[in-house]
Amino acid sequence: MSEPFLSSFLEDISKKAILEAGQIAISLKDSVTVRYKSENQPVTNVDVKIDNFLKSFLKKNTPTYGWISEESNDDGSRFSSEFFWCVDPIDGTRSYINKKPEYTISLALIKKNEPVMGLVYNPETKELFFAEKNKGAFCNEQKIKVNQNKDLYTSTYGISSSEIKKIKKYKCFNQDNTIKMGSIAYKIALVAKGTMDIAISFTKKNDWDIAAADLILREAGGILKNITGNKTIYNSDQMQVDSVLASNGVLIEKLSTELNECKK
Repeated sequence: MSEPFLSSFLEDISKKAILEAGQIAISLKDSVTVRYKSENQPVTNVDVKIDNFLKSFLKKNTPTYGWISEESNDDGSRFSSEFFWCVDPIDGTRSYINKKPEYTISLALIKKNEPVMGLVYNPETKELFFAEKNKGAFCNEQKIKVNQNKDLYTSTYGISSSEIKKIKKYKCFNQDNTIKMGSIAYKIALVAKGTMDIAISFTKKNDWDIAAADLILREAGGILKNITGNKTIYNSDQMQVDSVLASNGVLIEKLSTELNECKK
């Protein structure tokens, strides 16, 4: 990744891939079919089509790289390759089904256990978030930075509609500032952009949900941890974290402290 040509090549192909995937999402949004992997996990024909496209495109251009995605079986290539692609073809599938403009496509390149390139794309708003390790974070080629708000109670924070009930037991929240939004990758990217101050999820997330957005956030000056204050370790056997907090360093520490005190 330190070689300029390799870096430029990977940036070019990953941007081309995610923009084409976005076109697939737009073109098929009126012909969606839905099935359920589990009671609360819908998957559409478009998830699968984008997954197949990205896998084919990226395997063709980077044949030695591994692959893992939400809609693919884990073939173990993430362990046997130095680099692997980690993909969520549609993050926020419910939002996509309900025609809400808040779903994203998430694409991360991971080296062993660390994201080194990340892209999050919202096809509806045409926001393309991009980051490469140690090179800053961008939205549509414009450099972005997290807000430096230090006051927990004047902050705006994003949470999914399904988790709104969970925050009501926490007196430490200013619920008037809640923004309900489906895609965790989009929420984290918007924190990186400074559109909101905090993104939070009390539920388990997989690597493909957050790896790309995590790098974008870090390169924008932010931090992602779980509610107990631990950093995320990628490419574990489970590829899962139990919760997500994303913000600037000051708010992360304050919010983590308050959430854990509220539990007592």
